[in-house]
Amino acid sequence: MHHADGHGASSQTTPTVTSGLSASPLDAAALAESVRRDDCGAVVVFEGTVRSPNHGHLVEALEYEAWDDKAPEQIRSIVAEVIDKHALGAALAVHRTGRVHVGESAVVVVAVGVHRGSAFAGAEELINRVKAEAWIWKKEIRVDGEVWVEGCEQ
Repeated sequence: MHHADGHGASSQTTPTVTSGLSASPLDAAALAESVRRDDCGAVVVFEGTVRSPNHGHLVEALEYEAWDDKAPEQIRSIVAEVIDKHALGAALAVHRTGRVHVGESAVVVVAVGVHRGSAFAGAEELINRVKAEAWIWKKEIRVDGEVWVEGCEQ
């Protein structure tokens, strides 16, 4: 993960940009706590988990691959742009790589704002843009085979 300022914020005035890829399980509560700020009253967390069934197929896991040279910078740029657009105090987006089993988190986004409106709008834009723009691909590991999944569902 990458913190633009090197650490979590509590009462800073400079927005905190946190982004990254993780091969390890994601802890949404710990990630949210890492960007919580005393001067912001709204923290919106979105946790995208692997589900089964999906479109009639029993899913065992998703396998995520990322373009390691491009995806982290793309995600960081998305987070920074969303912070600016929604005047957030902090935001975070972290996406899993490797095999992620049903029920586990594949992606976590957090938007921290002074008020709930900007935090909700920021979180929604973060997840939509990360899914649509980041160079991350997923393969669905099904009971009846494997298939690369294209596009994103919003």
